[in-house]
Amino acid sequence: MHKILIIGGTSESYKLADSLSDYFIPILSLQGNTAKPRLGNYSSRIGGFGGVVGLKAYLLNELIDAVVDASHPYSQQISQNVSRATNDLNIKLYQLHRPAWKKLPSDRWFEVSSFAEACFLSNNLPGNSRIFLTIGKKHLEIFEKSQNWMMFRTIDKYQEFISKGKKYIIGRGPFHISSELINMRNNKITHLVTRNSGSVETYAKIYACRVLNIPIIMVAREEDTIKKGTSHDKIKANLLNHFGLNR
Repeated sequence: MHKILIIGGTSESYKLADSLSDYFIPILSLQGNTAKPRLGNYSSRIGGFGGVVGLKAYLLNELIDAVVDASHPYSQQISQNVSRATNDLNIKLYQLHRPAWKKLPSDRWFEVSSFAEACFLSNNLPGNSRIFLTIGKKHLEIFEKSQNWMMFRTIDKYQEFISKGKKYIIGRGPFHISSELINMRNNKITHLVTRNSGSVETYAKIYACRVLNIPIIMVAREEDTIKKGTSHDKIKANLLNHFGLNR
């Protein structure tokens, strides 16, 4: 059976690994940012590759036949490395592109181009603001000195202590609209700071903000020059066709 390396961490990557396991040997690669990642009935590897050179060595050593880049929309570096490595080795690459969320007329979005800009904007909100942050762990430190009350949500525990004016909660999607509404109401949230991940599993917070008329500071994606890919079903069909397994 052919080996397919899936650059993952997204909900789509897990679904793809599951759906390919009857036809291929999928290997799901996870960066290791989550202490207890989801694991399925397929092979997984956790940790970085060591740049393009390390990735090329892995692809050759493991006799990988094709690669699917299903990484997070905000993980531009790994997408660039995958594109370069597969091109150099002439290994077939498929790219799973997750569309961004679209702003509806009733949404109150303030779109910014970086996490630093989001922090600056949140620091200039009224002093009685209560801000809910869902941006992952990587950029949380720049918000820690904010004078406004903030609630951080990450998949894993972020801090062993609770700083003054900061609340840390954990949660993994999929989230439901009802629970997000309760969460925001109970914590008297006035603003949401998030990134446009486009995930179906985390869209409930966007819907809840729409219902509660809560403004969102939305960190836009970098220009996506690498992943011009397609859907989960299309990638599966293309892989089956490429290896002659759809007859």
